[in-house]
Amino acid sequence: MRAVIPLLGLLVSPAGGAAAPPANHSQIGVWSTALYAPPTPPPQPAAKALPPEAQCIAAILDAEKATGITDHLLLAMGFTESGRRTEDRLFTAWPWTVNTEGRSHYFPTRDAAIAFVRETQARGVQSIDVGCLQVNLRWHPDAFPDLATAFDPVANARYAASFLSALRRDHGSLETAIARYHSAQSERGEAYRQRVTGNLRWVAGALGYLETLAAGPSGAAPTWTAAERGRLSFLSGLFADGPARPLLPTQ
Repeated sequence: MRAVIPLLGLLVSPAGGAAAPPANHSQIGVWSTALYAPPTPPPQPAAKALPPEAQCIAAILDAEKATGITDHLLLAMGFTESGRRTEDRLFTAWPWTVNTEGRSHYFPTRDAAIAFVRETQARGVQSIDVGCLQVNLRWHPDAFPDLATAFDPVANARYAASFLSALRRDHGSLETAIARYHSAQSERGEAYRQRVTGNLRWVAGALGYLETLAAGPSGAAPTWTAAERGRLSFLSGLFADGPARPLLPTQ
């Protein structure tokens, strides 16, 4: 402590018998600022790129945590809305999914999905469901600023989670909220809720597989190694082909 007092006196005021300050006065300010400034935090690593089959799962898991949705109900809804088996035999929720005029369409890229939506809108069709949680563009016109955001898995999942939470607040029951997420008509809503319940059983059994899928490839590039793909395919088939096989979206 005794060694600190003269040092501070030198920096603040050279009077009272202290040695003359250095010729370059600006260095004192720099030195003192650096001495007491908080340490610079280390740079944060960039978000890991994920292949399409992993993006919805990761986004939904994050949205569940952010909004306090328990038991992976939103994940079960994701499979009910946009679940599909890929060509590589991975069962997942697909981000580039569009449902309109009673049919589900799965596109290889976001740009292809956006082009299809624009063509459909140009024909005068307004009721179009898009993305991981199939948010309807007619009934939720202000959900997203543009189609690119609507198909962004993170934005899509966050909006769906917020909407489900609002429905629960308004109706006082999670079961009712899930039904009304799909339709205000009681019969259609109840049929949807039952499908979500069926997928919830599958999600509970396949959670390890889904968390592995959401973690993405072990390498820097968003591609799976042959070994990773084989393991995921095995786990996907192990659960998807069992007694509690997931219910795909209605075509």
